[in-house]
Amino acid sequence: MEPRISVIIPCYQNEQTIEKAIGSVLDQDVPLEIVAVDDGSTDGTGAVLDRLKAGDDRVRVFHQANGGVGAARNRGIDEAGGTWLFFLDGDDYLLPGALRTLLEAAEGEEVDICCAAYTIRHLETGEEETHACTPGDRQVIYESLLRGDSALNSMCARLYRRELIREKRVRVPEGVKVGEDVLFNLEAFRVARTWKMLDRVIYRYELGGDSAMTRARTGLYRASRPLIEGILRFTHTNGLETDLFRAVVDLYVRTMRAEYGRPLAAARLTRTEVAEMTDGVKVSLLPAKQQLYVHALRFWPFLSILLP
Repeated sequence: MEPRISVIIPCYQNEQTIEKAIGSVLDQDVPLEIVAVDDGSTDGTGAVLDRLKAGDDRVRVFHQANGGVGAARNRGIDEAGGTWLFFLDGDDYLLPGALRTLLEAAEGEEVDICCAAYTIRHLETGEEETHACTPGDRQVIYESLLRGDSALNSMCARLYRRELIREKRVRVPEGVKVGEDVLFNLEAFRVARTWKMLDRVIYRYELGGDSAMTRARTGLYRASRPLIEGILRFTHTNGLETDLFRAVVDLYVRTMRAEYGRPLAAARLTRTEVAEMTDGVKVSLLPAKQQLYVHALRFWPFLSILLP
């Protein structure tokens, strides 16, 4: 039976978790394939993958030199044969019925992207939090992606129509360590015709220890510079500097405050960065309050401390 969904799993040093992740996929009740990409692991990840492949012909395994999660996901996109693409990280897992929930919702309304909710479980404390995708038009989606205020940022817990992603050459940026999901999703939603958001939780992150999400918290602003530069390129390429001005300001301010705290973030904001966030913005078209932001930030960047 031809797979309806290709589950792409980038794997790196996941010897202890990958069997659980793949098992949660194989337990799903839809026609699927797993495209597991071993991204140069030096532990036993590759051996576990090969063993799982030998035990189930739905599991396809590709080994490559380490190139980062973007390169591994792109390899998965290239190798996928299903109608839909679904991304799963090697240390996470799916809940029962997850893929059927997405498939029925997506194919029932002929959408290009179908998003569900996920939970994050903090291993050190046992606490859990649930994240769902913000519904809305393309402008709302863009703003949410830049602000990082919903589950939209992730590439996981959703279906993407494979034909659309390939035809429009939407790729995961390689070499970006923080926010590659955001840049992929900006392009995916730019080319998508329709989408649907579900509230049901289908996916669980295990967050803690040396996970990628945990590592990303250290030196956040410097690590986020490639993301910020990618977002600026996106706004300039698509003429969205004015429409997304407020969200871009929030991106800078939120990221700097997360690393430095509110007062120090304001002190460290430079005129160069203000010039970046205001470049190409048609100030006269902004709401009155946002026009004030432009003039205040250009005059004295420290005034960013007053922004909510």
